[in-house]
Amino acid sequence: MKELQPKVLSGRPAAQGIGIGKIWILADDNKPVHPEKIRNKEVRAHLEKYQNAKKIVTDEYEKIKQLPDDFDLGEIIEAQIQTLNDPEVEKLITKKIEKELSSVEYAIFSTYNDYIQLLEAADAKWANERTIDIVSVRDDLIQATKEKKRIFDVQAGEIVFANDISPTAMVKLSHINIGGIVMEKGGFTSHAVILSQSLGIPCVINAHWDRYNITRGNRAIIDGSTGQVILRPTRRQIDEYEKRREDEIGRFQKALEWSQKPDKTKCGSEFKLRANVEFLEELPKLGSHGATGIGLLRTETILFETDDFEVEDQIDFYNNVVESVNNDSVTIRLFDAGGDKLIEGSEGESNPFLGWRGIRMLLDKQNLLKRQLEAIYRVGGIHPGRIKILIPMISRIEEIRTVKKFCSEVQKSLELSGIAYDKNIPIGIMVEVPSIALMAAEAAKEADFFSLGTNDLTQYTLAVDRGNEKIAHLFDSFHPAVWKLIKMTKDAADDAGIPVAVCGEMAGMPEAAACLLGMGINDLSMNSSSIPRVKAVLCKNNLTDMRFLSEKILMAKELLEVHALLDEWRFY
Repeated sequence: MKELQPKVLSGRPAAQGIGIGKIWILADDNKPVHPEKIRNKEVRAHLEKYQNAKKIVTDEYEKIKQLPDDFDLGEIIEAQIQTLNDPEVEKLITKKIEKELSSVEYAIFSTYNDYIQLLEAADAKWANERTIDIVSVRDDLIQATKEKKRIFDVQAGEIVFANDISPTAMVKLSHINIGGIVMEKGGFTSHAVILSQSLGIPCVINAHWDRYNITRGNRAIIDGSTGQVILRPTRRQIDEYEKRREDEIGRFQKALEWSQKPDKTKCGSEFKLRANVEFLEELPKLGSHGATGIGLLRTETILFETDDFEVEDQIDFYNNVVESVNNDSVTIRLFDAGGDKLIEGSEGESNPFLGWRGIRMLLDKQNLLKRQLEAIYRVGGIHPGRIKILIPMISRIEEIRTVKKFCSEVQKSLELSGIAYDKNIPIGIMVEVPSIALMAAEAAKEADFFSLGTNDLTQYTLAVDRGNEKIAHLFDSFHPAVWKLIKMTKDAADDAGIPVAVCGEMAGMPEAAACLLGMGINDLSMNSSSIPRVKAVLCKNNLTDMRFLSEKILMAKELLEVHALLDEWRFY
């Protein structure tokens, strides 16, 4: 029989590192549940089955929460428990059993599927990732009604290939010391990716492996830095990547030594490296990786998972985050999503990236905006001088003024109620839409600071939806046009005397960070796992050299020329 040749797949890099090992396939056992009617005399038995299944799954989730770890993984499982025990969901399942005489399995399946369809209609990245969590709860419940329990027989060092991975499955896998993860689906804010980054597990997403003839036991190599996956590698390829893995581990360990050193270049110029954070489980790594506070706190998850977006629940979340970073600052981005079922009037959109999101949605849902502002200002009263507000998706100057008006209204309300708050919280804007970058001089008169969101700025500047597999290769933040918009924004901020930071993925690339610092942007925010490498490069080089690099980048006319210049800074 002819030996199968190696096959190279291209996915998206999600968590750095190189994994080499045997393949273990996380089977998608979740077959559709077909409608099945029961008799009236069977209703009680099916209701009891549902309650028993709920208890079994809840008990399992609670046990997972108690597993020893250093990353506060219980927060992820707690979200699953809340989904499992949602009273509205229970009411609908009970109704399907009692009134429609559906079997317990179909009542669970159809109820959760209705929820999932609403989220998928939103067509937003974070909403699509949320469906993974709900599917996990649905399928765990259905398995429990059949008194079946999913067992993972993966061995340490094996590389997990999956369609997607639920939070509960990811927590279990994280305790097995797996060698890596390859997923068909997934996104950069999914639980599986966040945990992979926190735990140092190489991860590649959007790699279409299931169309190839692979079985458990075949070997594979994954590169979490480039997104490359090699199926059935040759001995020579294995040797090459083993050497690269050793080199990479050595480089990271050396970089980690720099994380506790002062934030200064070789010539003594200061900079700040902050963390982008969404989940509480990310917080323990901030100190050891050298983060100086949080430059971007995403709030979509807490708001999505909190009933009615209650102020007190938000206060608890923000307070936990602020207390975890000692005396450093935390920049809280206002809710940057729309279209989920918890927001009245939401509908699916044909082009959500150009649609009802960020500040556009918040200005339509003013009560939601006011509740979030109240929570932020009240936490500011507990930690004065340590919080900043960041407004997403600004495209018009009027939007900034309108938000500031709501801020004033919230402050007056707190004043009348005698509630402590911080009246001096800076209000900044995300510069991620080309229109606001082009109007940066005018925007700088209204904002206290700028934060460049290079992911969306690239997407809108190049007209490339990076979630579209057919054109994702065209998405490149190093495009000369993106650099020119960054420079334009920086110049406008300097003229107005306001700070400017970068919080997109570009900030986490050492070579790009060197160029940004050379341009005079010395406040960079990124995933905490990227900080050691970025810091090592910035600390080991002179600002004069980085300025020279930025000058050459800004003169470049072609993308290949930019990449050639930055490649010189890629390794250290």
